[in-house]
Amino acid sequence: MDKAERKSMIKVRGGFSEDMGFNPCNTQPQTSEFDNRTRTFISNKLYDFLQITFEHETEMRNLHYGSSDQNLSTVFCKDLIQNVFTDNNHLPVGHQYNWENLYSRIEKVIMEAPYNEVLDLLWYICYWLSIATHKCFNIFQKWFNDLFEKEYVGYRFVAGKIVPITDKIEMQEIEEACQTPFEGARIQLQKALGFLSDREHPDYKNCVKESISAVESVCETIVGSDNGATLGKAVKHLEEHGLKIHSSLREGISKLYGYACDQGGVRHGEGEVESTVTFEEAKLMMVTCSAIVNYLVPEYGKYGAENA
Repeated sequence: MDKAERKSMIKVRGGFSEDMGFNPCNTQPQTSEFDNRTRTFISNKLYDFLQITFEHETEMRNLHYGSSDQNLSTVFCKDLIQNVFTDNNHLPVGHQYNWENLYSRIEKVIMEAPYNEVLDLLWYICYWLSIATHKCFNIFQKWFNDLFEKEYVGYRFVAGKIVPITDKIEMQEIEEACQTPFEGARIQLQKALGFLSDREHPDYKNCVKESISAVESVCETIVGSDNGATLGKAVKHLEEHGLKIHSSLREGISKLYGYACDQGGVRHGEGEVESTVTFEEAKLMMVTCSAIVNYLVPEYGKYGAENA
């Protein structure tokens, strides 16, 4: 066969061809479409994950979920058929579904559907695992975040949502803040993440609002539940009880927070000022407010709680 007639048949990331610049694998962020290589990897990874999960049903199953006379695979299939494929999921008495028999339909979505529906499918399965199993939710997120990173997918799982955030430090800040023991702040940050991650109807203005409210909620806990519980008062309260914070750091936090409160019509009544908040600004302020929460909460535990 003549050299000109030879066709590329494989793609190995990090291999000789990529090092030499021949037929390199995709290295551009995939945000509005997934290439076939990535889709194949997602399908293989999902198949492996489900296989392990259902092979260890006894260890994984949350016994409070689903009918006890149905195996976990049947519960999974019935829920997926109804809630994702929106089809009838009736079975004769005594019959069971098998996830492997349904997988060809799952794989068809992964390989052929628009990228957003692929992410919808993965999100639903992650959500289902959080309810139906004891141990799988965090592992599922890690498996797919690792895959997304290797394949340059511009999305990550963060606290059960799929969001367009690619920086590991940003992810860690939001993840940690969304698990804070302060219930008010936790709920507001989870709302903010929902507004940010909604791919069809994102609401960046309310993302910033809820992020700010999370900081205010922590401040109210530190200072006391009065209407004047500001970030400045919260930091001052902690300083009075032993916290040492450099003046430049205190000023920097306050200025970022002040910007979040005032910009883009966020602090104005609905309709008074048209919001100009962009995704980048909303992400920045959610990460910033998450970082402030992650800073204040442990410091309150060390310096404020016993003196509150």
